[in-house]
Amino acid sequence: MGNKGMQDRRSFLKGAGVAAATAATFALAGCAPAKESSGKDSTSASSTAWDEEFDVIVVGAGIAGLAAAVTVATEGDKATCLLIEKDTMPNGNSPFAFGTSIYAENAEDAKVYIDQLIGGTTPDDVIAAYCAGMTENLDWILKLGATESDLKITRPDPKVTMEYPELKNDDKIGKFSFSSKGETATHTQKFLEGIVEQHADTITYKTSTPLESLIQDPLTKAITGVTAKGKNYKAKKGIIMCCGGFESDPDMLVTFTGVEGVYPYAGRANTGDGHRACMKVGADMWHMSGGAQFWLACRDLENTKFISTVWNWSNKQHGITVGVNGRRFYQDWDGCALPTGYAEPDSDLTRNVGYRHGLTQFGGNWAHLPLPPHAWFLFDAKGLAEGALPAETSTDPVADGWALTANTIEELAATIEVPAEELTHTVEVWNDFCAGGEDKAFYRPAESLVSLSEPPYYAMRCVPAMLNTDGGPRRSAKAEILDPDGNPIAHLYSAGEFGSIWGHLYQGAGNISECMVFGRIAARNAIANEAIA
Repeated sequence: MGNKGMQDRRSFLKGAGVAAATAATFALAGCAPAKESSGKDSTSASSTAWDEEFDVIVVGAGIAGLAAAVTVATEGDKATCLLIEKDTMPNGNSPFAFGTSIYAENAEDAKVYIDQLIGGTTPDDVIAAYCAGMTENLDWILKLGATESDLKITRPDPKVTMEYPELKNDDKIGKFSFSSKGETATHTQKFLEGIVEQHADTITYKTSTPLESLIQDPLTKAITGVTAKGKNYKAKKGIIMCCGGFESDPDMLVTFTGVEGVYPYAGRANTGDGHRACMKVGADMWHMSGGAQFWLACRDLENTKFISTVWNWSNKQHGITVGVNGRRFYQDWDGCALPTGYAEPDSDLTRNVGYRHGLTQFGGNWAHLPLPPHAWFLFDAKGLAEGALPAETSTDPVADGWALTANTIEELAATIEVPAEELTHTVEVWNDFCAGGEDKAFYRPAESLVSLSEPPYYAMRCVPAMLNTDGGPRRSAKAEILDPDGNPIAHLYSAGEFGSIWGHLYQGAGNISECMVFGRIAARNAIANEAIA
């Protein structure tokens, strides 16, 4: 699959912030409002004035942070936990995701499948820890109080394919999510929030409390606490970073993915604060170009809203996508290869097309494409009638600000300011492909070939969209955050999309699973530590 060579490309950030790691407290520029000097900023952890002390501190209250806090409360023998969230409520990806998690009944069977997805980018022991944790996911949720009637469970079944049915053992993976009719909760995030509330005696939950810095002992390099919203909090056993990605930081996106003008679908609080904090204490980074990204999504002409907030909704079978040069430039159909699934089981992954969480087949490999910041989706009167713009969104796309229109391709080219000769040629070639039943340029499936031949013609703005990034601090099988030499930074852990294990191909619902698996692993290792004085 060509994923072995991805490792070097995705683990390039060696030594970031090592020189800064000798300071005890590291300020985060731009991560939070500047606070007035309180005399608490210190160059030595031993001289830090602590406002409060806890056994474990969890940063971020998405599903990863909630899983970690709940594990401390339920398995920590009365260990105390501080859970801090930067926004007034969780505003990363967890609350906006479907909340579905994958799970396994046999870790070795699951590992065969997972190895084929990320084996070239993630160490074997980390994958093994993840797969072992997958076998616990469903039972853990049930043990916490959910019932099977609360859940929609898809058991591993040869008749049910996963996102990559071309790969061996895809039928050894199951899924579960909370039912919309469940009595306990309707979403994993809400369910775990309820468990946190039940353990208010050991979990202190603070919202509107952004992380400002990590506090590090200058001699041992152990992380001893955090500064958040102007206060210093001591962690006697460990800090667990569950800060999500950096999808709402445009500068980081351009730096690590090369794509400009990105609009994330989910929350807006994931701005890379935790990444910068961990760099400053000497963390290595990995998988920085990974994530559920990118595809060209339709927006209104003023670029203020998406047509749909369902990430995999596609209307591209009703037309074509062109760049500002008037040319098609990629396999511009966002759908899956089959109406009911991603591909035929055991088919050739290197030749299948379609989008799978932003990955597309490119030269036989599956990769994130460096999409342009602006493109146009074109369709005609027939395409409009068949659903290029959903009727529930608008019955008059021009009047409602969704599209521009013209009676000829040449006029449309002038309207959207692309070269008329290029656009005319592009449409002519496309119509020839449609007539012949074969996209000879980008191999779109025959059923998605719809000609542009019935005026008026329409153009809708497209921009690169995404769900989440996966890059962040390199993680061990024990959920420890590692330095560039592969050594753990003492008392510092991570879970979820913050330094995710997904380094190449991504299986849908794998991040939610990872949040729970490494939330538990991080918490269990933290509470096992000897408390620092």
